[in-house]
Formats: sequence, C-alpha cells, structure tokens
Amino acid sequence: MDIKQIIDYVANNGISDLHLIAGKPIFIRQNGQMQAMGEAVPKEFIETSVAQMLTPIQLQTLKSDRQVDFMFSQGEHRLRGNAFFTNTGLSACFRVIMPRVPEFNTIGFPAFVEEKLVSASSGLVLVVGPTGQGKSTTLASLLQARALARPQHILTIEDPIEYLIQSHDSVVQQREIGRDVLDYEAGIIGSLREDPDVLMIGEIRNQSTMASTLTLAETGHMVMGTLHTNTAVQTITRFLDSFTPEQRPQVRSQLASNLSMIISQRLVPRANGEGRVLAFEILTMNYAIANYIRQDKIFQIPNVMQTDSSGQMILFEQSLVSLVMSKQITNEVAYEYATDKNQLKALFELNNIS
Repeated sequence: MDIKQIIDYVANNGISDLHLIAGKPIFIRQNGQMQAMGEAVPKEFIETSVAQMLTPIQLQTLKSDRQVDFMFSQGEHRLRGNAFFTNTGLSACFRVIMPRVPEFNTIGFPAFVEEKLVSASSGLVLVVGPTGQGKSTTLASLLQARALARPQHILTIEDPIEYLIQSHDSVVQQREIGRDVLDYEAGIIGSLREDPDVLMIGEIRNQSTMASTLTLAETGHMVMGTLHTNTAVQTITRFLDSFTPEQRPQVRSQLASNLSMIISQRLVPRANGEGRVLAFEILTMNYAIANYIRQDKIFQIPNVMQTDSSGQMILFEQSLVSLVMSKQITNEVAYEYATDKNQLKALFELNNIS
C-alpha cells in the first residue's frame, strides 16, 4: 500500500474526498456518493503517511489538539487534509483541490454575478452552503477574475490555503491560519493596516469574526467570506442570532448598509448519473431588503426575491425548477434538495411540471 499511488488514483479519477480509517477499507466520495475501496488500512500506514505530510509544527498541533488541518502537494495534485484521533486511532480525510482555478463563467452562475462582483469596490459578499459544495471554488474564481480585471491588492485569510490565486497585474497575498497569522480575527484586524482592495475570509465561524467582518465592510473595503448556512434568510438570521439582543439593532444596520450579495450553492446529482450540477440561490441587496433587515422582518425577504423584476434575485427552488426543465436533474432530486418543498410544488404546478 503506497499513499502516493492512492493520491494519484484519487486525483486522476474525479474523486472529491479520501478517508483513511484504521482497520477499515479506504473510503472515497465520488459524485457525492461514499464507497469503500480496497482492503483494511493498518493504523501504522495512516500514522506514517500523515507524519510524512505534516510540518514539525503541525505534528505538534496534532499531538496537543488531537486534530490538525493541512495542505499537501504531490506533483500537480493539491489536497486539503484533516488528521484527527478517534476511538480506533489516527484517521485522516482529504479533499482534492482542482489544480487550476476555474474561470467563473464556467461554474454555472448567471453572468450578472460576475459582472457585479468583479466591478464592485466595496460591500460584503457571502458564499454559503454545506461542506463540499464548491464554496471555496466560487470564491477563488471570483478573486481570480478580479485579479485579471484590473490591478488591485487582494488579501486572503484561509485555514488552510486551498487554491493559489494568480496575481497577473494585481498584488495577491494569501495568509494561512496558524502559519502566517494567529486566527481569523487577528488577520482581519491586521488587514486594516495592509491596504487591501479585497479581503477574503475563508470561513466566518463565530461572533467575533462576524463583528470584525462587518466592521471591515463598513470601512469601504470589498469583503468576501463563507458560512455553513443553506439560504439567504438562514445566513442573515445566523448573523443576527450570534449577537445579544442589545447588539442586534446595530448588526441589522451594518448588514442593511453593507451587504451586497448572498450566494447559496449546492451540487446536486445529474439526471444522467454523470457527476453533479450547480443549483443556487442569489440575494442581491436592494432598498426593500435593506428595509426589512433594519425592521427585523427577515421573513419577508423571500417574497421580495420571488417578485423581484430586476433578474438579479433567484430563489433556490427557482434554480431547481430551471434544472428540471432543462432535464439536467430529475423531479425527485429537486424535491430531495429543496429547502421549501411547498414552494417547489407550487413552482412545478406553475410551470406544468408533473
């Protein structure tokens, strides 16, 4: 058993995730589906393989914290890894990172998203969705498009760095948590003295990072980040619920004034069984939504999105219906992934989908 051969196989065969668990077969995730491969993995193999991939500092972190995030490169292949201890010993999980940042117009979003976000000079952009749904790819593609569009200073804070953004005529600086900066909050505060045009925050995890993110957006910078939420409404609610009742009026005001766009995304199985296709929800800030945020009437936002005539609002269920009508996904898959099944049913009836 050779870890290099395993990684080559995984990276060359469209496999997104690799799991090494002591005493279990190798597990892989392909097109969103988990499957076993090969014989049981000895714990010594995992320990040796992980030790080869980690720096001395990362090894110490693994010993003290019982888990560690890291990046590993082998030839042209890059993988994001997490090593952690369980009741069976050391385990490791790897996510394959595409060797090149894809062009944004190939991902599957409407053209207005790139046009709006590449030209914007300020505002808060949130890309949200569950783990493994392409959020990092979306952000990397946006940053790459901005770097190409005009010279600017792009600064990222990541844990760990995944895609390497090409600078072209721009200045691109990527900082990794634990290696280049202590934590997200320290990186955000430090960025105020580093003259960025754009700051990308790999993951907005807690209240302190949210507060720092909102403060930075208020200073007139373009700020991008990710959260593990499913819809625009859930995202706004997550922000507000992270603060005390006394703090929320100020947070509502900050969001209403600085939020530019929320992109929610999921990768759903194609009807032909060949891979997955992007489904999405897009909230583009306007006067009505800003007012509802200030008034704490978040529940009204889906109505604004559904009736908007600008063409720059798309509910998740509307995206699913479009995929069904173009025969890219089945009705059953649409219902499985819908966040509001009643709304999906109504849209099916409206479009004569049976």
